[in-house]
Order: sequence, then C-alpha cells, then structure tokens
Amino acid sequence: MMNMKKYNKGFSLIELIIAMAISTTVLSGIVAVFHKQVVSHNTERLMVSMQQNLRAAASFMERDIRMARYDPRGFSGAAILVANEGQLSYQTDRNENGIIDADETITYALNGDELVRGDVLPFVTAAAPQVARNIDALNFDYFDANGNNISDKSVTPWVVPLNQIASIQVSIVARAGNTIPVGFTRVTDTTQYRNRSGDIIFGPANDVFRRMQVTTDIDCRN
Repeated sequence: MMNMKKYNKGFSLIELIIAMAISTTVLSGIVAVFHKQVVSHNTERLMVSMQQNLRAAASFMERDIRMARYDPRGFSGAAILVANEGQLSYQTDRNENGIIDADETITYALNGDELVRGDVLPFVTAAAPQVARNIDALNFDYFDANGNNISDKSVTPWVVPLNQIASIQVSIVARAGNTIPVGFTRVTDTTQYRNRSGDIIFGPANDVFRRMQVTTDIDCRN
C-alpha cells in the first residue's frame, strides 16, 4: 500500500502581516470616505439652514420696511423716527385709521446675535421678539430720491436727514450654527464684510464659522 504524505501548510507570519496591512489600508480608506461624506452632509445642512434663515429674514424685512411712513389718509403723521447704521425705527398706519396706534411703530435692531423686531413703545431691545438668530451684522444705509447716499458717516452713530430718506439698503451677515469643517480642513473666515457703499460692517472674525451676507435695497412707499 502506497503511503500518502499530507501537507497541512498554514499562513506564514509574513503573509499574515501583509494581509493585515492590506486590510487596515482598505478599512482606513472606507472610514475616511465615510467620514468625509458625513462631514460634507453636515456642512451642507448647516449652510442650507443658514441660507434659509438669512433669506427669510431679509424677505420679511423687505416687505415690512417698504411700509415705512405708510399714511394712506394723509394725516397720521407717520414718519421715520430713528435711522442709523444699526437701528431703524419707523411708523406705519397699517390699519389705515388715520392715527399711529401703539403697535404701529416698528423697530429693527440686533440683540447680541439675534435680529429682533419690536412693535410696541417704549422699544426694549432685550424684550423684542426674535426674527432671526446667529446674525453677526445688521447694517442700514440710506439714500434720497436721486439715489444719493445721505448718511453722515463721520460720526457714530451715523446721522441721517430723516425727511430725505427715499430708499433703505439693508445688509445682514449670518453665521452657521456650528463649526463643522468642509472636508478635513477648517477654513478660517478672514473676510471683511461690507455694504454696497464699501463700509465695513463686520469682520474679519478670524474664526472657523461659515458666514453668508445678503444685501437688499428697499424703496419706501411714502
């Protein structure tokens, strides 16, 4: 009877090390791709949320401020009361009863990083309802009927001839609610945010928050 030799040969140590190295490399690549996708998704979500927050606030303010000095009956005396770079207060006869009621004086301002809108007197910034949060800058600029900038910017706050205001330019800088980086790199925000007249309204923050700015021109109805 012929004897059969059996060879039960396993993996050598070198083969095991090579296999583990290849597996580790592949796994690391999978984890890196997954992490990048998660970070990109979170960043995109934050950017979309910030954009929606900013544009909703700008759209709301545009519709609201367009009614500044609204006086359909001609004897309510609706006027712009305060106009500087950081606050706008105005009257509007919304119910068209010919008088300015207690809730028809509107004020926009910042309370910390909250954009607030008050419609009762006296205006108290801390008590005013929130329009938008994570707002780093709110800037108003003022123009006459010929499009000339009428803000005296040599003083702080700016001095503006209230009876000459025909249009108001509103600039808002919003900040993302978190510091999720894009990819694996944290991007430092070194931007100087300016209104269309070139005035610096915010920055550089030199932090890793993402920001967006929107500027809109609003023609007053009266």
